[in-house]
Amino acid sequence: MSGTHEPGRPEGFATKSVHAGEASDPLTGAHGVPIYQATTFDLRTWDNFEAFWAGDESVYGYSRDLNPTVRHLEQKMAAIEGAEDSVALASGMAAISTTLLAMGGGAHAIIANEIYNTANKFVNEDLPVHGMRMTRVDMSDFAAVEAAIEPDTKLIYTEVVSNPSLIVADIPALATIAKRHGLLLIIDNTFLSPATFRPLEHGADLVIHSATKYLSGHGNVLGGVVSGRKELTSRIRTKSLRLGGTLSAFGAWLIMTGIRTLPLRIARHSENALAVARYLATHPGVSELRYPGLPDDRGHSTAARLFGEEHGYGGMVSLRLHGGEAAMACMAEHLRLIAFATSLGDTASLAWPIYKTDVLRLSIGIEDPEDIIADLDQALVAVRAAGFGA
Repeated sequence: MSGTHEPGRPEGFATKSVHAGEASDPLTGAHGVPIYQATTFDLRTWDNFEAFWAGDESVYGYSRDLNPTVRHLEQKMAAIEGAEDSVALASGMAAISTTLLAMGGGAHAIIANEIYNTANKFVNEDLPVHGMRMTRVDMSDFAAVEAAIEPDTKLIYTEVVSNPSLIVADIPALATIAKRHGLLLIIDNTFLSPATFRPLEHGADLVIHSATKYLSGHGNVLGGVVSGRKELTSRIRTKSLRLGGTLSAFGAWLIMTGIRTLPLRIARHSENALAVARYLATHPGVSELRYPGLPDDRGHSTAARLFGEEHGYGGMVSLRLHGGEAAMACMAEHLRLIAFATSLGDTASLAWPIYKTDVLRLSIGIEDPEDIIADLDQALVAVRAAGFGA
């Protein structure tokens, strides 16, 4: 269902974010999707019993299999991604691991050199146990991607903007390679969100989000979503039921609520991040800065072509300081407004040091940009006072 809009009227992204997958409750008329906090559902008839066992998605029997609130979220995500269907899971890692297990099938996969840390551990340590082999490549080196393809290669997996170094992948170019060789292109787009870039529109087969981040946007729920062709999402759904990574009804409701304001929040995240990046780019204490919205960033031309000129460059900034890890630790401990905390995509700004590196990842929130910059400035003053600096 797509909410209360005139049939046949074109819907923009903001309209879909608010209305897609939602409608007034048919029983009470309540405006918005209820939280169906039930484990089991009365099937009432034998026909419904048969339909439940056949996997009919219009029949609810057990919330691990399908829950009405979760299904509304899936319909909303499918609409805003331009997908045939979506599957919602209990976390971003549940979405990543279930998708790779369902799609990889014990064969060979090509995986980007840099991906989210826990996903990296899963790829390196867990997938081989399930009979999968991997070749790790720089996704900007198309010749290396082609050279990595083997007779049993099934998929290419990368992030649009990598965690934490903000390396930008050319998704249309990778899609061309994948299609030429009959491979699946699976994209994690957590760092941007569908308000900034929609990989399915550029040739990807599946797109994954940690809904914990920008989709929810308020740091109060864990969740993950995978979207794409139904023939693929059905396999992921089946695998998820067996692995048990079920998203709760309350979690789905919170994520849906967050998505309603996604376009507004993402615009502010991007505006603020660009302001912060411009400030840091000229600071003498910063030895390296990564933000694709800066003209001299190595990913700028690709980012500008794919999303930045129209939708902004996202809310993530990555930097190194003169003085290395010790300077980074000093800065993190002196932040006042910006929380020294993991995760990203929250309305509040967050700073997270990448363990055993000298990289500091900033998730820029929607506060007044002057206040974010002032906090960074006073923390950098403390770093210099501690003896670190250019």
